[in-house]
Parts: sequence; structure tokens; C-alpha cells
Amino acid sequence: MDHVIPLSRGGKSERLNIVPSCKECNNNKKYLLPIEWKEYLNSLQQEQHKDQIQ
Repeated sequence: MDHVIPLSRGGKSERLNIVPSCKECNNNKKYLLPIEWKEYLNSLQQEQHKDQIQ
């Protein structure tokens, strides 16, 4: 399980703030907010795309 808004960032252990998540994804997300996590994933995709072009 993962907190959408991490406890360290003011999130609460309430039903609407908890979602299923594999352990690896939860550990990788750490303290990021959903928008920050999405930006991080997008940056990884862009780097991967650049590497494929070269």
C-alpha cells in the first residue's frame, strides 16, 4: 500500500489517501507527490528516448 500524499508531506492514513502499490514502486516513489512522481517518470522516458536516438 502507498500513501498518495506521503505522511512526511502532510498526508493522512485515510482511505482516500491510500492506494495499492507494489513494494518496489512504493520504495522508488518515496516522499514524492503524484505530480512529482509523474514528472520523474517522464524524465526517465525522455532520457531513454535520447539514448535510443544516439
